Amino acid sequence: MYHNYGGTGPWVTREPFIANFEVLISDEVVKDWPAVSLRAANFTGANNVAENTGGVYVSKDMTSGCKVIDPETPPPPDIGISMSAPDWNLGELPQGTQEKQMSNSADRLCFTYSGAAVGTKNFTIDAISQNGRDGTKFRLRNLADTTQIVPYDVKLEGAGTSLMLPNTGNVSLKFDGSGKTCFTPTFRTTVDKTLKPGDYSDVLTFTVVTKS
Repeated sequence: MYHNYGGTGPWVTREPFIANFEVLISDEVVKDWPAVSLRAANFTGANNVAENTGGVYVSKDMTSGCKVIDPETPPPPDIGISMSAPDWNLGELPQGTQEKQMSNSADRLCFTYSGAAVGTKNFTIDAISQNGRDGTKFRLRNLADTTQIVPYDVKLEGAGTSLMLPNTGNVSLKFDGSGKTCFTPTFRTTVDKTLKPGDYSDVLTFTVVTKS
């Protein structure tokens, strides 16, 4: 701290004490940093003196639970993952069991991420269907008659591997080291011959979990 800075308040206190402080950092300054470390210290005209118990490690996505670290041996930055998923349109679905691969680049499911630990981790990708599941299948529902259902699953291909959703076996994979991994989806649908025509839809919520 700056001792005697301002001449009043805690700046003139020489004895050890517990204090709350607030730090405001411009996003522009640290936009390329995965995290910052905040550490108490005495700023002097000679050698600065830092608190020897370590600093508080803060990443931009943290809301609470700051942890104290040793700045000389900091932990790897937290892994940050974001996802872009298109609005897939399967078009007209033929009767029976059919597969449709969404091969256009705009239809790929992509994950971008940061953090040095990404390359050493395995990740489990899964999805939750708005319409629930029918065993090992998701459900497309008729918008006009919700009793009408088309079971389906999705195969994701990318990163040198393939993965089935729903991921009932909790299969894990590694992300590419480039900071971005994209998957080409193939939808497999089963349309019963008695099914009513109409518009069918579903909403998938994707989850990504680090596998220990």
